[in-house]
Amino acid sequence: MFIAVGNLPVMLKIEHEFMTELLQNDPGLVAELAELGFGVRLPPFAQATLESNRTGRIDPPELTADSVVLLRDPAKKRMVHGKPTDAVAGIIAEVQRGEDPGKRLSRPCYIANLRHRIDAPVLLVVLCPRPSAAPWARRAIPTGHPGFTLEPLVLGPAEVPVVTDPEALAESPELGVLSTLLHADEDVDLVDVMMEGLDKIDPSRAEIYTRLVMVLLEEAPRHRLEVIVASAIYDFTTPFTERYVEKGRAEGIAKMILKVSDARGIAVGDEVRERVLSCTDVETLDTWGGRAAVVSSADEIFG
Repeated sequence: MFIAVGNLPVMLKIEHEFMTELLQNDPGLVAELAELGFGVRLPPFAQATLESNRTGRIDPPELTADSVVLLRDPAKKRMVHGKPTDAVAGIIAEVQRGEDPGKRLSRPCYIANLRHRIDAPVLLVVLCPRPSAAPWARRAIPTGHPGFTLEPLVLGPAEVPVVTDPEALAESPELGVLSTLLHADEDVDLVDVMMEGLDKIDPSRAEIYTRLVMVLLEEAPRHRLEVIVASAIYDFTTPFTERYVEKGRAEGIAKMILKVSDARGIAVGDEVRERVLSCTDVETLDTWGGRAAVVSSADEIFG
């Protein structure tokens, strides 16, 4: 992922929160990934819903997982601890960027507490956006009781499918965005697939995902995304995308001013070139462009 060194803690937090949000926005995604990545056979269910991520309490801290998803089947409704439930399975979904020894203590508690709450099978699925974090996250967690060893189901980039069809991305935007974040550095065309797919969903949702992906992509795919947004070829326009459109227009006019000057034989020094290229005001550049067609020296471009 592209991380600005000076803002490393902030960027890491954004990455963690955004990937957690992707899993929460589509609770069924984590079940799909568990089946695709590990061949897990989940019980039939009609709906996947987000549950409170507070899995239990010990003294003193409260245990809070990143996401808790319940797979539900109304036909299997029953009483658990005196309350009705239609949960047929639960999934603890976590995002792991690096080593965190505390998780090896809390994760068995997540499983046990949710298992007690719903009286149904519970899985632990850990998403590791960086391959380097996956080996640590995969390490078995022994509890000390014979046969009771927790082996997390870990999704590294290799276990997350590559989404190459815009229609498929529009049907499952969270999976598509996750695919782009994890695989676009190897295949920059996935950025185009993402944007074409996002153009088919709710514009406000598409804008949020585009903004956050812009922050987290590595350099090459991020540059490609900037070019696409600046070209305004998609329908969802917001103050964010419009800023990139304006930036693209300004850059185009600035380059044209220099080309016109060169074609007319007007010498343009480094200072003039820098002033033209650094200007972001389209109206000012339009004025300079008109002058560039008639003036006899570069300094006259600025009036």
